[in-house]
Amino acid sequence: MHEGPDERAGTRKGLSTGSEPAFIGQFVVAGAVFLATSGMRDDHGLGIDPGGFAAVALVLLVVSLAALLHRALFTLPVMALARGLGAVWWAAPGAAALAAAYAGLAAEGWGLPYGWTLLWIAGPGVLPVAAAAYAQHRSLGWSAVAPRVGAATGIALLVCALGAFLQERTGLGAYEPPRLARGQYAGDWTGGGGGYGLRLEGNGRAVAGGMPTVAPSGVWDACSGAGTWKFEPRRDSGGIFPRGPRDRVTLSIEGCGPMRDWEVAGTAARPELFSVLGDARDLHSGYAITMHRG
Repeated sequence: MHEGPDERAGTRKGLSTGSEPAFIGQFVVAGAVFLATSGMRDDHGLGIDPGGFAAVALVLLVVSLAALLHRALFTLPVMALARGLGAVWWAAPGAAALAAAYAGLAAEGWGLPYGWTLLWIAGPGVLPVAAAAYAQHRSLGWSAVAPRVGAATGIALLVCALGAFLQERTGLGAYEPPRLARGQYAGDWTGGGGGYGLRLEGNGRAVAGGMPTVAPSGVWDACSGAGTWKFEPRRDSGGIFPRGPRDRVTLSIEGCGPMRDWEVAGTAARPELFSVLGDARDLHSGYAITMHRG
């Protein structure tokens, strides 16, 4: 007698029915959430690089392979344990125990922080295991589970698109550069792991160390020396979302020629200064370098 999808739900293959599309779907939705909330993060005036969308096919291939690996290493053992214990609900404590074991191995073998490692392992495993447990409980095959997962993913993507539209139109939760008084810029600023730095003094004096200049070739041409700085509370921010104006710091360092302007970013509690190297209008060549105070 031919064994249909429902009958195969109890076999080893059927134990993980629906886990792969659930695994892929959650990453697709996570990517959509990242794009939908881009207006709530500081892009340093660069916006979203459209070239990144060309890698979508490659990303989906990698995620699909990861889904197969996750099925073999996580979902199947969890569901096999639940089946052996005679109840689908055992999948929940089984998943927690397996995630804890994997996190312990990773923390011991690679010195990773246990708590974050546990979250990274357990987090992506919730929906795949839930989908497999649902299919097992309802005796559903692929032909029944895949449309359900696809519909849930589609609804989530529509919610993301609607949220992005409303956020852009209303500006609700949009990132706003911090507003600092001139005196709050005084102090030591460092970037590049200490590779370049800047001291701004309250009397307008500036001391630069390895700071980038405006080079005709567009490459980093560094210069060090002493000079002056000026605070200019103007300039609108860039990016794909309209935002408030950015303040900036302009430098004049003796013997260095034209210096790059530095715009404010970060938050009022943790301000940053950044400058875009390359062409800010070309998202493939422009990139931001940052400095933090202290």
